[in-house]
Amino acid sequence: MRLQPASILALLASLLATAASPAADLPASVERGKELLEEGDRLADRKEPTEAVLRYKLAFEQLLPGIRQLKFKHEVKRDVTNREDLKALLLKEIDEELTPQEFRTNELGMKVLGFIPREINWKETMVRVYSEEIAAFYDPKTKTMHLIKESPAAEAKKPGFLESLLGKKQGFDKDENKTVIAHELTHALADQNYDLDKMQKAAEADDDRSLALSSLIEGEATLAMMGAQQDDWDGSKIGATPAAALDRMFGLMMPFMSLGSGKALREAPPILSESLIFPYLRGMVFCASLTNQGGWTALDDAYKNPPQSTEQILHPEKYRDRPDPPTSIDLGRLEPGDGWAEVGRNVIGEMQLGILLRRHGGKPVAAGWDGDRFAVFDRKDGSLGVVWLSTWDTEDDARDFARQYTRFQTTKMGEGVNSPEAFPDAIRRPHEGKVYAVERRGKDVAVVEGFGTETTERLLESAFKAGKAELEPIKKK
Repeated sequence: MRLQPASILALLASLLATAASPAADLPASVERGKELLEEGDRLADRKEPTEAVLRYKLAFEQLLPGIRQLKFKHEVKRDVTNREDLKALLLKEIDEELTPQEFRTNELGMKVLGFIPREINWKETMVRVYSEEIAAFYDPKTKTMHLIKESPAAEAKKPGFLESLLGKKQGFDKDENKTVIAHELTHALADQNYDLDKMQKAAEADDDRSLALSSLIEGEATLAMMGAQQDDWDGSKIGATPAAALDRMFGLMMPFMSLGSGKALREAPPILSESLIFPYLRGMVFCASLTNQGGWTALDDAYKNPPQSTEQILHPEKYRDRPDPPTSIDLGRLEPGDGWAEVGRNVIGEMQLGILLRRHGGKPVAAGWDGDRFAVFDRKDGSLGVVWLSTWDTEDDARDFARQYTRFQTTKMGEGVNSPEAFPDAIRRPHEGKVYAVERRGKDVAVVEGFGTETTERLLESAFKAGKAELEPIKKK
């Protein structure tokens, strides 16, 4: 399921669009696509937004193959969903995409590690954000483009001051809808050629890898969308736009992201809001770094050999020039004792680590990441425990992470707990019947939290015996 926040896409388009230059000898498909866009605009002006959106869809099915230099194999199925029905649709999509156990692993993992408060209803928060932000989305499972129909009351609502400042218009916004549809149909184009659902399923046990794959998918669609905004119907200009320039623009955009989004996204925990924005902005820079050197064909190659970690998205040279695949960690059998049950396992990765430690070294600390795996446990009384092993590029990187995580860990222990004055390689801190442990051995750091003293020591030893190997790529047949 690809969920696209309309405000982010519209803001990207407004900040990055440049004046189009007239094109000569346009192919017939481009001429027909432009005619359909004009028809859509006329329908929108006549207050027929649903018909306008359908024309825009037909238009971009003609236009996108020229920009992306990839052909549609068949027409994209579409569905029109009322905004008020979107919440139920999203709940259904989430339940189909993640089993209850997988969702529980993600939720409890984020809670025990400290990404989100323990009292938060995670599914409700996600649905509230997505329901507010989505203008359309393409679902690779059903091969369907979902177009969202606003209620008459929403169409009549006047934009607020900040919305007006950022270009939001009252009623149906033609440019915003064209932007979102161009983006979404790029996903459909990629899906018809590379089977996105199959790729996403291959990455679903590793959140970091899944986010890296999303960054390829969203970055490609954002570049194609920008090409459409610039009438770059052969994709030559946007594909050659320097990635470094887009990276600088990324820095300028970030302060505006919250202004251009809805209330639910502005108030969402950073792990949700920033993970939502990351694939668009960082994915866009990553994809541009590929098209700068190899044109759109380089993105075709990337679908055949997808990025394996957010580290490679943040540092494209680790994907392209000096490949640095992450280390896969197998924690093996972990035995916390009677009363404890394992909920599940997952990976955090560089991008999410930067969010977790944002007040304790943040991105510079996370940049030394080379691989990790955590396991979450719970008991009937509501207690949570975690065993987490990470491995780092150098011993200094591991030492830096252990120090900064220990400082962050102190904030999780509650008021009145002070950060250690010294940071030896092994720290054990009993607190309220539980032990908070951080230990470094060489390039590896183990974290165990939530258990008694003897159990903590046993789990630490098990973590350091974890198997490690280079992460296998997603194989494309």
